[in-house]
Amino acid sequence: MVHDSVTRNDLKILGTSSSVGGYFKDVKVTGECKFTGDVDCLKFSQTGEIKVDGNLRLQHMKITGECEVKGRIDGASLRGQGQLTAGGGLRIDDIKLTGGIMVTGDCEAEELQLTGIIEVSGLLNAGKLELGLFGPCRADAVGGSSISIKRSRTGALLRPGQGKKMSFQARLIEGDQIELQSTQAQTVRGGRVIIGTGCEIDTVEYRDTLEIHKSATVRNPVKLLR
Repeated sequence: MVHDSVTRNDLKILGTSSSVGGYFKDVKVTGECKFTGDVDCLKFSQTGEIKVDGNLRLQHMKITGECEVKGRIDGASLRGQGQLTAGGGLRIDDIKLTGGIMVTGDCEAEELQLTGIIEVSGLLNAGKLELGLFGPCRADAVGGSSISIKRSRTGALLRPGQGKKMSFQARLIEGDQIELQSTQAQTVRGGRVIIGTGCEIDTVEYRDTLEIHKSATVRNPVKLLR
């Protein structure tokens, strides 16, 4: 992920600036910064607005604000509040974010906890996935061991009357344990599946148990043979 054989120095930016990118130890930006090339660092923290024209590789990332990366993002952990955009896919092991994640390509994590909005054009894949919907969200396909997609209680309080817009759309959702609310999907496939309020699913294929809330629609429930 990061190349430790290179010499790394810290980069601190205050105000509005630009950088060609490169290898760094700690990158700290307060304000606005545009990187015209790849950024490879151990620690990346920002308050404000960042644009990276290349790829972003890091160990630990903390954001408050907006970070837009044209290429790929690869890292170990992400924390913060704000919006992260990746134009060439994203792989961060551990994500806890309040805000938005927009990914062109696949979005991969071991553990992903998001309260907000997520849009993934490819596969959203996490060992443990917890989404608190704050608005309209979507992914082509979702895969994981434990998948929980629910409406954010905070979002419902802050945005009364926006309930219908708090939804998740996917072609396929597949996992061992799946619990869904306000989700529209063609196919949901899993071991233990709970289809909660506001869901509209064409086909649910389940191995162990299936619970369907009375306000949910499942057109074709199928018990899979072991």
